[in-house]
Amino acid sequence: MQRRDVLKAFVGGVAGASFINFAGSSASARTASLSGETTNQIEGSAMQKYDNDFFYKDGVFQQDKAFQAYYEMFAEMNYSLADSLRSNKDFWVSDFGLGDFARVGMGGIFFFNDKEFRYFGHDIYLLPGQMIPEHRHEPAEDMPAKHEAWQVRNGSVYTFSEGGEKTPQALALLPKSQLDADAIHCFNFKFLRVGDQDRLSRLCAPHFMIAGSDGAVVTEYACYHSMDGLKFSNPKAHP
Repeated sequence: MQRRDVLKAFVGGVAGASFINFAGSSASARTASLSGETTNQIEGSAMQKYDNDFFYKDGVFQQDKAFQAYYEMFAEMNYSLADSLRSNKDFWVSDFGLGDFARVGMGGIFFFNDKEFRYFGHDIYLLPGQMIPEHRHEPAEDMPAKHEAWQVRNGSVYTFSEGGEKTPQALALLPKSQLDADAIHCFNFKFLRVGDQDRLSRLCAPHFMIAGSDGAVVTEYACYHSMDGLKFSNPKAHP
């Protein structure tokens, strides 16, 4: 089974409905399952799906193409802040230096990152099936390790945390580039849709998330974010 098909199958088995119909849901996080995958698969999103050829030219990451893809996703989602982002220079995109943006990367904006009062507000943007590289947050800048929680605003995500087994279900969701690099150690995962929330299991715990088949907008609530304390499991990854 292809990775994109598994993303669709999870949704069919767990939610029984299309991601785009989840506005207003307040259900709690649920563990993903492949039950019913042969009978409950849903149709894919109308959103354009791109491969890495779209995002790279002569091996160089093309940020303008990344922004284009996110704006297309925002239009499909009717994301309320999309228009304001077009004039906001704080909206950023990154492939983390890994050259696999179609599968490993993110966009985002830091609304607040206050060291004095130790709070952080952030929206995370993920294209369909896109993964944030596994990472952890350590104490830095004379500050404690960052703790964080997440709430899905649009689309859906799989949050991965410590533990779990390398099951076929988990492995099918993960990008080959990160599996080949032995850069994933978290296999315990949950499926979250609009309104669902999850949080870091403990300070300094490794974690990551992957968007569902229609992408995701996720709001993060956290302590102060120090770039010096951000540590990736993949030694080639960088902010």
